Order: sequence, then structure tokens, then C-alpha cells
Amino acid sequence: MSIETAATITRIFGPCRIVQWNARDPNLLHELLLMGCDAHAVGEGACEHPRWISRGSDARVPPKPIAVVEVDAGKETLVLIETLAAQDQLQNLFLIGPGIAGLRAPLENRLFARGWRRHPASLATSDYARMQDDVLPRHAVYQRIPAQAASRWPVETLLGERNLHMDMLRESGSRADAHVVRYALAASLVRPGDIVLDCACGLGYGSAVIAATSQASQIIGVDVDASAVAYAHANYGGQNLRFEAGDASRLRHLADASVDLIVSMETIEHVENWKAVAKEFARVLKPDGRLVASVPDRWADETGSDPNPYHHHVFDWAKLREGLVEDFVIEARYTQTAPGGFKWPHTARRLDRVPLDRDVEGEWILVVASANPFARAEELRQSFRHPAFADALSASGAVALDFGGCYDNPWLYRTLVQVGERLDDAAVLGRLASWVGDNARPDSADRGAALCVAGYRTVERRQAREAGELIGRIESYCQSTRHTTNPHVQRWRISLAFLAGCLCELSGALDDALKWFSLAAELDWRSFSPILTTKTIAAAFHAARIALAFGDETGARSFFRIGFETALEAARSNPTDFAGSVESPIPFGLVELAEVMDMGGQCAVAIATLPLWRRAPGAFWSRVDTKRFGLLAWNQALERENACLRGQLQNVGVR
Repeated sequence: MSIETAATITRIFGPCRIVQWNARDPNLLHELLLMGCDAHAVGEGACEHPRWISRGSDARVPPKPIAVVEVDAGKETLVLIETLAAQDQLQNLFLIGPGIAGLRAPLENRLFARGWRRHPASLATSDYARMQDDVLPRHAVYQRIPAQAASRWPVETLLGERNLHMDMLRESGSRADAHVVRYALAASLVRPGDIVLDCACGLGYGSAVIAATSQASQIIGVDVDASAVAYAHANYGGQNLRFEAGDASRLRHLADASVDLIVSMETIEHVENWKAVAKEFARVLKPDGRLVASVPDRWADETGSDPNPYHHHVFDWAKLREGLVEDFVIEARYTQTAPGGFKWPHTARRLDRVPLDRDVEGEWILVVASANPFARAEELRQSFRHPAFADALSASGAVALDFGGCYDNPWLYRTLVQVGERLDDAAVLGRLASWVGDNARPDSADRGAALCVAGYRTVERRQAREAGELIGRIESYCQSTRHTTNPHVQRWRISLAFLAGCLCELSGALDDALKWFSLAAELDWRSFSPILTTKTIAAAFHAARIALAFGDETGARSFFRIGFETALEAARSNPTDFAGSVESPIPFGLVELAEVMDMGGQCAVAIATLPLWRRAPGAFWSRVDTKRFGLLAWNQALERENACLRGQLQNVGVR
């Protein structure tokens, strides 16, 4: 478990200066040192390692800002934790707990009283269901509060105002866990470079979670309560995290289309006109922005009213969705439960994604919704700036990053195209792709992107009957854009020719597949970027594969050679076209060029070992590493199939 623990430590702190206490062996010390940490270990007995310090020896323990303690139920360990917590130089505690019952609440409450809080990066969404009120998690992480803030706002003062505000990083138990993990979920949806608004941020702990665990460029916490804003600023304000007083229904200090992500947890039930707040959210979001929000799910007493005097509305999923669909594209829905509430006091901790159309009740609803990418798209087109790539585009002029200049609606790029950032629900993404495919200009990059998304959904779902219609649309697009000067249209021509080959394979038309792969392998990628050769090399490889199936070894060699030569030419390209500049590099450029080299290398292996094909075709194919040519997609399909099978077994009571 030492490797897992060391990985968790560096996930939170990076390579760091750290002392391990109560060490039983040097295993964790070894892993921390190998991860680049300046680490020492203090333990019983001797160990022949220059960074091992025997407890009770005269050796000095170097002062470092982070301490790791292996926790047991003995009084000595608790005394050690209290002693460490009192040392001014120590800023973070990382406790390794073996699941001792009855320890969590008393230990955490003592730390909170001494001016500590849970670390904002301490709770991942995957941890939540396993947590318990009285059991210390396997990895529990704490952070010292700034001294002046701890003195001004002792935890006793916060508890006295808990019904209005609470810093959930300074509270132990299920309800605090529930609040914190929502922000962990929201942080997982932050895209690199995003400007994030935490609206109704309260005491700022959720903004701190996002700052500590995401790649946001800036987080703005806004709350109507000036005293809460003062607390948040003193406790959590930092380089990319600021707090301001403001009203959710009148965010006047924020310009139109200035925010990439809005997080608003349990806000709209507190305002009389919650739909006006949703409209304000839509105003300040960019057309490719997102909203992550939570509300109580049917908190009602026998009269049908919410017993909380600060709540103006009782929500269920239908009401929330109805109020958002005018301005947002609903992507995902989660239900959450936690023990200790008035509704289900003895329920388990759960945070589950559920279908958009299913009647499922929880204690809270969380919704993920994208801004309408067509609202104000033309009006705001000139202001488009990709948060993660704008500096690299400015420095290099790389056309692969010029979405604003090459798309009719550049706001579609992150919503529809960019893997890892686009709409998360496959069905919703498919509907958006279908609409764009039907309504975008016939020769636009927008239509090419939409056809590509729709086509890969068809392949992933193995819908052979739909392949023919899509191939026809792809052929029409490729013909209408034959003389284009738009490099992103050329990108989609190559991608779509490759995709058409895959669709032909799916429907069994292998002769046509060979023609499409041949076309994709020959099309000119140079006007776009060398990284586009991932598609041309893949097309050559697929064509060679079909040639082998037809018994055409000479043709296969020719296609493998095209893939190999294409990789060599890509490697000789101007680095600015794929890597950008040293000061503002293209983040994905070298990674994708490495993929090009890998694919070209596999073509080289195929050429060198092709004689093996004649006598041992299986051995030849095993020698040709196909991981870049469809194996990943095959594994993903297998995972989906297994997940479906597990769901069917659960439905019939099989465990």
C-alpha cells in the first residue's frame, strides 16, 4: 500500500518536504524519495537508511511543513498528533488510518479546536460512499488555518451560526462530507484555463476545493453576506481565488459571457425568483460554459412546505429541469444522500449519476448543464478565446488552434468536439451533433465536426444499418469541400474519410472501406498540422489490414510504407506547427506527435516482419502492436458491454 499512499500524497502536495512518523518500515520512505520528495522517516528500531531516524535517538528531526502519521488507537499516537499540531512550522497533516472505530470525530474536533481544518483536496468523489462518521478514513488530510483567521473565527463561533453558514472543512461527519464532495464533483468538471464563479459561496470552503483540485485559471466566490465574504477572503483567498460581495440575481460586476463554469450549491431554493437567477447565470456564462448546481430534493413536511425557513421552493427533478431547459442543455443529473438529515436520517452516503428521464428520489439533486451554444454565438464570435490555448495560438499562430477563425460557431468546439470537455451525456451529444449536421453550412468546419461525432457514435454503438446514410453525407461533404482553403475543413475531410472507412467495415463493404482508407491516407494534412497524420497513418494501417485479409501482401506493404513515410515527414515538420513556442507551448502537441511516431513505428515493424505473415499470420499480427489502431476503442466497447451485463445481472438479483 506504500505506493498508493505515496501517490496520494503527491497528488495533493506534489514533490514535497515531509516527515513520516510512527514508521514501521522504510517502504513509504522509499516511495516518497523515488517520487522526488525530500522525505525522512521516524520509527522504532534501527534501519540502515540515511533518511531513517530512530525514535529516542539523539538525531534531530528536520523541521518540514508536512507530517505523515501512521495512526493507531494508542494514546501515544494521539499525543504525537496533538504535539505536531502545535508546532508552528507544520502546515499539513496526512494521517494513515487503519479504520479504527470511534476515532474520527474526537480526533477531528480536537484538530479543529486547535486551528486546523480538513485539506480542501482531501475528499474525492470516489471516497464518499465508503466514509463513516466514527471511522477515520484510510487517508485523512488536514491543513493549518492562517493564524489570524483562526484567532478571529474560532470553530465555536462558527458552530453558533451553523444554521446560516458553516465552513464544512471545519466540521466532522456526514453532512459536512456531503457538502464538500459536491464541490469535488464540480471541480472534476473544470476544464483547463476555466474562469469559475462559485455563486453563493458562503464561507468559501467550496471555492477552496475547486482551487486545490482543478486547473481553473481563476475562481471568483460571490456571496450576498459581506461577513461570509470576509471570512472566505481571510481563510481561503489566494493568487487565483478571490471573494466578492454580490447578489446571485444581479451579478452586475460580471460582464456578459465572462465565465466558463458556474458552481452554485443550494442557492436557488433561497431566492424568490429562482428562474431570474438562472437567467443571470445564462447571461454571464460563455456560450460554451457550464452550470453545476444543487438543490434539496423534495424537502417537505406534512403541509408540502420546506421546513427550512430560509427556503422559498420545494424542488423535484421535473421542476428543476423545466426551469433550466430554456437557457441550458441538460447534460447530467446526480442524486445524493447522507445520514443525519430530517428526510432520511439513517440512509447511506451515496452520490450517483442517474438517467435524465428516470424518477429517482434522493436528498439532494445535482445538475450539470451547458449553456446554449447557439445563443448569442454570432454576436460574441469575435470575442471567442479558448481558455487553455489562446496564449499558444497568439505565440505560434498554429492553425490547429484557430477555432475562432475557422468555425462559423467556435463556441461549439469545447461543447461538441474537444474530447474530455464536450457534452458528457452521449445521447445529448448525439442530438447536438445531429442538429448541427442538419443546420450548419454545408461546407463549414462545424458540419464536418458534427458528422464526425455522429459517425463515431454509430461505430461505438455498432449500428450498421445507419452506416449507409452517414457515408452518403460524408461523401457529399468531402466533394463540396474539395477545393477548400479552410484548414479545419481539411482536418474534417481527412477524419471523415477515415471514419467512412470504419463505417464501411462495420457494414461489411470492405472494398469501399479500402477506397476510403486509401483516400484518407493520401489527403494533404500539411495545411493543418503534422498531428493530423494520426488519421492518415491510421488509414494506411487499416488499408493494409484489409489488403492482408484479401491476400494482397504487396498492397499491404505499400500501405504500411505510406504510414511509415508519413510519420518521417511529420517528424521533419516545423515544430511551431505542432509544439508552439517554449514560452507558450501547445499542451497536447508533443504528446500527439509521440503518437504519430508510435504509429509510424508500428508500420515499420509491420514492414520488417511482413515475411512472417506467409507462414504464421497470427504470430505476425501479435508482433504488430495495434494499440493505436483500434484496440483502445475495442477495450472501451468491451467495458461498456461488461457494465451492461452487470446491470442486467443486478436487475435479476444476481450478485
